[in-house]
Amino acid sequence: MVVSVASAFSSTASAGFDEKIAASFAAKYQVCALKLKDTPGYRLKALGLKAKSDEIGRDKIGGGDYIESFIKEKKKAWTLSLKKCKKFADNV
Repeated sequence: MVVSVASAFSSTASAGFDEKIAASFAAKYQVCALKLKDTPGYRLKALGLKAKSDEIGRDKIGGGDYIESFIKEKKKAWTLSLKKCKKFADNV
């Protein structure tokens, strides 16, 4: 009985961690897409980043904590500089 409760708790904890990581990446993709959409040479990359963010959102939207984590991470992502967004877009 104790083992089943512990294993259920560990799978729930890892699902929350996965949602937070996914929300962090999706927020960075989305914010950088918005910052880069009017930057010459990065317009298509911005569209790709937005599509990637939407894809992550579709995969994780069923999780309870994903939306809350996404909103929190999106606020943090606005602090990224344009230079970091360019570097991020070049690596994706």
